[in-house]
Amino acid sequence: MGPRTTKDPLKQWRKDAEALSYEEALQAADLLLNQLQNDSIPLTELQQTYQRGQIYLDRCERLLEEVEQTVLQLDPKTMTTAPLDAGGTR
Repeated sequence: MGPRTTKDPLKQWRKDAEALSYEEALQAADLLLNQLQNDSIPLTELQQTYQRGQIYLDRCERLLEEVEQTVLQLDPKTMTTAPLDAGGTR
């Protein structure tokens, strides 16, 4: 027997999702949702498909939170990002 390789698909999917933009992750989640709705996925793959879709949605959520934090840090007078410690609050 060769060396044991245990590939964790969830780990690989998370790694792949990290490279995606918001639009790409949203499109990937949408494609998986369409497959789930069309019953085109074998029952044995249903859980993995759902998990993969959740990973894409999590990626979208993280990207949205990053943008939200950037917007919250904008100085309304200059429309530039203020340093995090400028107001003493975070």
